[in-house]
Amino acid sequence: MKKITMICILAAAAFATDYSTMSLSDMQAMKGSVPESDRSSFQTEMKNKMQALSPEERKAAASSMRKSGSADASGSQMRNGTGGGMGSKRGMGR
Repeated sequence: MKKITMICILAAAAFATDYSTMSLSDMQAMKGSVPESDRSSFQTEMKNKMQALSPEERKAAASSMRKSGSADASGSQMRNGTGGGMGSKRGMGR
C-alpha cells in the first residue's frame, strides 16, 4: 500500500505545473482556472512575482487584474456587499 501511495505522489509531482517559469501576465490569464491541486504553488509563485515588482508596476498589475475580471469573483462580491455571506440581509427569514 505504501508503494502505491508513493507512486501516486511522485506521479502528481511529475505532472505539476512549474509556475516559476511563467510570466506574470500568463499567470494572471490563468487565474480562476488553476486546478485545485496546484493552487497553493500558483498562489505562492503569484505572490513572489508581485513582490518582485516595483510599487508602480505592482499597482499597474493589480489594476489590470481588476479590469480584466480575473480577480476572485467571490471575494469581489463580498467586498461589494453582494455576496450571500453572514452580513447579507437576504435569505433565512429576512
